[in-house]
Amino acid sequence: MKEIYRKTSIFGYIVGIGLLLFGILYYFIWFEGFSVNGDDLIQVGISGVFMLGAGFYFKNVHDKFVEVDAIESEWNMEGIGELNLKRVPSILPKFVHVDHDGQPLLQIRPSEGQLRRVFLCFPILEKGAVFPVEYDISTMDGALLATFRIQNSVKQFTLTLKKPDGTVIGTYIQHLTKSAMKNRGTLYHADGSVWRQLEANNMAGDIDILDEEGRRTASYRYGLFPYAAHPAFQSTAHHEHVSFGSHISLEEKLSYIMIFFFWLAV
Repeated sequence: MKEIYRKTSIFGYIVGIGLLLFGILYYFIWFEGFSVNGDDLIQVGISGVFMLGAGFYFKNVHDKFVEVDAIESEWNMEGIGELNLKRVPSILPKFVHVDHDGQPLLQIRPSEGQLRRVFLCFPILEKGAVFPVEYDISTMDGALLATFRIQNSVKQFTLTLKKPDGTVIGTYIQHLTKSAMKNRGTLYHADGSVWRQLEANNMAGDIDILDEEGRRTASYRYGLFPYAAHPAFQSTAHHEHVSFGSHISLEEKLSYIMIFFFWLAV
């Protein structure tokens, strides 16, 4: 979270100063009078002050943030029982999973080696709106855990999860006509057999996924965050929390990470 606060602060400073400078230029070049285009000038000025204030706010949060030393022996993907994905302000999309202390454990970034990744600086393209996109799930030191591909064929979204060696783990298909109001889709094994059926309980996206025996494999909650009162998360209001069943496999966890990343409204 400390990196997120630092980069958010920098983003606020840059945008705020840029808007204020633009407001000054606007006043001397395009401004005709408050009765003509004064509203535009006021909106630019207020936005600039707001973003500059956000920069100062997150700079103060960053300076007060106390990092907790990570215990390396506790880190293992199979032992992770939850998912708290947070976006890191950057040119290309980058997300980190943080624990209850705000310490990063794994990351999701566009896969290296694809030329089209440079176009992912445009948010509209992040979920495969124009061309298929690929993301890596890796540890914070870069060790690859899995790769997934998002493809939008107009009628449906197809997400394919692969091991580092390229072996397909599973495929998730979400039809646009059936998920216009709330997320729903089907997760398939590599052999094409149905793995899990997923359907959100409401438009907020809350969901509980059960296996054949009725045991909970994963739960997704928007706005219900168990660590909202912890110092690491008090300064942010947007939280989406995922908890995993203790009995599910590593491959199933990676599948849910792929799907819930796709569901993120950021």
